[in-house]
Amino acid sequence: MDPYRYSQYHYKPRRRKRKFVIALLILFLLGGGVFYAVFFLNIYSIYANVIDLYRVLFNDYGFLEKSLESGNYNIAMHEGIPYLERRPYNSRLLRYMGESYYYISTSLNGSEKEEALDNTIRYLRKSIVLSRFGDVLTQAYYMLGMSYFKKGVYYYELAAEYLERAIETGYRSSELYEILGYCYYKLDALDSAIAYLERALGESPKDIARLYLAFAYRDKEMYESAIRELDYLIENTRDDAIYEEAFSVLIWIDFHEERYDKAKRNIMSILEANEDSAFAHFWLGNIYEKEGDLISARKEWRTTLKLNPRHIGAIEKLY
Repeated sequence: MDPYRYSQYHYKPRRRKRKFVIALLILFLLGGGVFYAVFFLNIYSIYANVIDLYRVLFNDYGFLEKSLESGNYNIAMHEGIPYLERRPYNSRLLRYMGESYYYISTSLNGSEKEEALDNTIRYLRKSIVLSRFGDVLTQAYYMLGMSYFKKGVYYYELAAEYLERAIETGYRSSELYEILGYCYYKLDALDSAIAYLERALGESPKDIARLYLAFAYRDKEMYESAIRELDYLIENTRDDAIYEEAFSVLIWIDFHEERYDKAKRNIMSILEANEDSAFAHFWLGNIYEKEGDLISARKEWRTTLKLNPRHIGAIEKLY
């Protein structure tokens, strides 16, 4: 009898063959799974769905904020709208969409610009209403106020309301004070207009802000203050339109204060710079009228109408 026949060390090939077959089967199944995943499943779609689910569950829309910061406003808008359709009352999404439309509106004109501004207002107002108590909404207030301002004079009251909220929550800009001064001037709130325009000049002196401050002083009958600002503009501005407008206001004040000789000298200064100034010819006619020279007055008014056929003052004087 062979002493090694029943030894525990006896070679048993069938058991090793079985392990090899099992390993081969596992590799085949894994390879088949990979092949199926690559050729029959949309891996990107699965990945995108997982990311979407994560963003919705955890309210994580930082990718939209990054797009806005990098200036990719159209991308932020198109990527954000599908999320907003699923979460229509999410204040962050509404704010991001409002900001996207605001920035996009700056490069548009006509009806497209008007539509973008309307969308800005719609989204930002909803965002403000739905924001949690205590949220800082400085940027939203600023953009909302500027959107109303860009829509025109009929919206200036709303523009002023939201721009003031922006200032109250920390927004600082000399341009903002200038715009508020302009809004209040057009709303005939002269005290507020003067306060904001003076503040704007204190931070960043601009000719246009100084001109509207002179307008406000004039309408408030603070003529000495108005003349001070106008004299400064006449001496220092490099803008021909502002130069002529400053002289025009100065002429108006001198005329109403019955300083006709001074007004006439200022008119001649305008005509030396621009002989086609309808305003100058009109007021020269008014001065001739005060002096009793109606022939010269009518001549100047006719010249005014040749330069500006729609000049209401000249039409009323001649007809």
